Amino acid sequence: MNSRVIRENFDTIVLNLQFLTSIKEITRFSIRKIAKAFSYSFELAWKIHTVKPDLIYFSFSPKGYSFYRDTLYVFIIKSFRKKLVIHLHGQGVKENQRNNFLRRRLYKAVFRDISVICLSEKLLYDIEDVYDGKPYIVPNGIEPIVTNKLKPIRSSSEISQILCISNYMLEKGIPDLIEAFKIIHDQGFIFSAKLVGAPIDLSIEDLKQQVEKLHLADCIKISGPLYGQEKVNVLLEADIFVLPSRNEAFPLVILEAMQCGLPVVATCEGGIPDMIIENETGLLVEKENPHKLAESIIRLIENKRLRITMGENGLRRFREYYSLEKFETNILSTLNSIIESRV
Repeated sequence: MNSRVIRENFDTIVLNLQFLTSIKEITRFSIRKIAKAFSYSFELAWKIHTVKPDLIYFSFSPKGYSFYRDTLYVFIIKSFRKKLVIHLHGQGVKENQRNNFLRRRLYKAVFRDISVICLSEKLLYDIEDVYDGKPYIVPNGIEPIVTNKLKPIRSSSEISQILCISNYMLEKGIPDLIEAFKIIHDQGFIFSAKLVGAPIDLSIEDLKQQVEKLHLADCIKISGPLYGQEKVNVLLEADIFVLPSRNEAFPLVILEAMQCGLPVVATCEGGIPDMIIENETGLLVEKENPHKLAESIIRLIENKRLRITMGENGLRRFREYYSLEKFETNILSTLNSIIESRV
């Protein structure tokens, strides 16, 4: 909620819950995290007691160890009988409560008598079993990363430059993408692919070994994460952006690719089908299907005009729906509606 528009319209106090020292800790359980969780719970209770806020906005983690931590925080907030809005930036509720009576009861308790903000209409199914209210829909928006003076620096080469920016995790579908590249290569297409990301449960060495084993080292380059201008540069150099996720909510990297005028090939996961207009701004494929993924990439490799048209359409769609200014307008309107509501 570090937004100029929010600060100008509300008196805000932010309690920053910082649990990670590096991205590698995302999936790790540790005693240090438990100690921090309890420390923050006392700080949260004290803030509510002393500040007496009219509304508490909370970004809730719907699965994993952090679900139990955030459930504790919700119960603390509810004990003060304060108006609460939960903003869901991920998914996993439906899967996490299936066939688990205790978790289902916890979810129902969390989602009772609160307001909920979701990122996309496509994500509403995830909470339909545990939330009886009508969620607000506020798509994410991002700051401009490309100025009018900064033009794409794509090569005039006939070799298509394909880019994937993602954490290296199984659930991000990285092995599926490498397998798709093998299919494309075996069909005689010449391309250059770049994978950029931080290793989580897949190491860079693991991925390089898979690439070597498939004899793709000449056409696939794998690197660690890039930030700032370096990240912008690889987006501007690419012709096609691919995100093969098996589990996703509303990936901001797709918005970055759209802002850079790239056609996007991505899986029909989470809110992605709301972000990408099929055959207009990109192509959608089913997850864990390297053959379909390869077909869509080949379609863009073969048709440069289609790539350019989709990229231009994506840029227009980004400016209309996913700019930071649009997000701030939507979130401000939503928070005002929640404050005025009875919940």
